Amino acid sequence: MKQRIPIGSRKWKEITDFDLKVLSVVIIVLSLATISLALYAFYLKMQKSKVEVVIKDLGANANPPVEKTLKTATQTIIIIEPAPESTLSQLTPSVSFATDTTTTTTKSEQALQIPAQKSEQTENLIPLTQATKTTSIEDAKTSESKTVQQAPLTVSETQQPKPEQDENKFLKDITKFDYNLLVSRMAENLPESILTDAYVYIVDGETALKIAKLTQNYILDRVSESKYIIVTPTNVMPELNPSKGFWTIKTDPISSSKEAFKSVVNLRTLGISAFSISTNAGYVICLGIFTNENQAKSFYYSQDWAELSKYGHIAGAKVSRIGG
Repeated sequence: MKQRIPIGSRKWKEITDFDLKVLSVVIIVLSLATISLALYAFYLKMQKSKVEVVIKDLGANANPPVEKTLKTATQTIIIIEPAPESTLSQLTPSVSFATDTTTTTTKSEQALQIPAQKSEQTENLIPLTQATKTTSIEDAKTSESKTVQQAPLTVSETQQPKPEQDENKFLKDITKFDYNLLVSRMAENLPESILTDAYVYIVDGETALKIAKLTQNYILDRVSESKYIIVTPTNVMPELNPSKGFWTIKTDPISSSKEAFKSVVNLRTLGISAFSISTNAGYVICLGIFTNENQAKSFYYSQDWAELSKYGHIAGAKVSRIGG
């Protein structure tokens, strides 16, 4: 048998079959590793583009969101029906009438039964109190009249449904205020109709988190290092006496919901509190929330609009007021 010697001491043409087998195994292992890395890179790319695959373009002839008004005996409800292919979030108020009706019927029956009970008690007491007969009858009549007068008030009060606060499920587990996190999870799109009566709060961070948790649709921006401005479509904290109306930078409308969504997300990555508004003409991009016109103008003139155009739709940007 031929004795094996170190490969470094042999010439190239003296390589044995064993050496070729080792080299083949090394090549196969490296090939498998390369294929595995390529498949993993393709998987990561698919995961990254998953959001873009889900979103569909709205055609130029697509119908914009439709606003319908529902009037009841006690209130007027505005319902926004989204476009057939829209992927942006819409706010549709929901009111439960079944519970209120049952409560109204029960309370009204109890209130109307009180006079009968008072009357029976008075009739049973008259034979035993001859000395104060007149006084007892007058007291019974007075109590009956008061009870009957209170009964309609009870019915009318129960007929007015109280506004229900819808907890924001995306902020349920957040216990500490994080500005960047709240901005990333605030509403990307809001119907124009619900912003006409939007409520504006200027609060500290922890209070802003509490307000955001009470509504599915809010928009947030920074006023200073410790103060923040948050806007909600309903008055979730009336004890804070919120104001109405705010200033922002509005662009010209676009018809594509996908482009509106991309613009909002990209502008937020630059630190701008951006959102979009659904209008009859299309989707309007809004940049920032400001308490007065001077703040909005200061923000407008401090921006490099040529650079911002690389990240989203900013055509026709101008200082505008919403609501109030």
